[in-house]
Amino acid sequence: MAEKIVAFITSTNMKPGDRLPTEQRLGEQFGVSRSIVREAIKYLTATGLVAARKGVGIYVAQGTQLVARPAFKFSMVVDPEHIQALFEFRCMQEMITARLATEQITLVELRELEQIVQANRAQAEAAQQERFMESDDRFHLAIAHATHNPFLVETVASILHLQRWAVKVMTGGSPGSSLASVEHHEAIFEAIKGGNPDTAAQAAQHHVETVLGWYRQEVRRRLLGNSDGTTLLP
Repeated sequence: MAEKIVAFITSTNMKPGDRLPTEQRLGEQFGVSRSIVREAIKYLTATGLVAARKGVGIYVAQGTQLVARPAFKFSMVVDPEHIQALFEFRCMQEMITARLATEQITLVELRELEQIVQANRAQAEAAQQERFMESDDRFHLAIAHATHNPFLVETVASILHLQRWAVKVMTGGSPGSSLASVEHHEAIFEAIKGGNPDTAAQAAQHHVETVLGWYRQEVRRRLLGNSDGTTLLP
């Protein structure tokens, strides 16, 4: 049901902030009960795709981009098993990219990467979340470009696009996650700078696996709610 709602949002060209039909209307449209729709909305809210405002309605979440690059279907990563597969794929991808970048990076690219890491830290410390996520993307894309492999660059860009919403969920609810990510980036950078491909790959693996852990923790927190029993919604 969650995938059908995502397909409805994309097919009707809805944008962040647009209001979805009511649970009852969605149930009538898809021929299912309101309780099934409610569970799907609860899941999509927990994963950061929609925002349910009590007494107001259901909206496409701000910053959500539901149209993926042609090579990938966004609906693939609505399913929890696909989310796991996405992180597993990205982990392998980032390890290979970090290793190759260590071997191929130029001095100009190394200086550019260092500047991105410095900006990344400054934005995290200033709690500039949107700018932090932009520089986070630039960091990973800069490493991909340093491999001088256009296929890796395109694949990294596509996966970052798909995973952006998951990162927004994680950074929105995991205290200290942005600064911890910066420390991971710095470890990857230092390994690349030092010419240690194995260390760079291990640092990249640690980074992606840690982000997956944060994501799982935050989704679980939103689904199960606070210790007082209240459900957490964006």
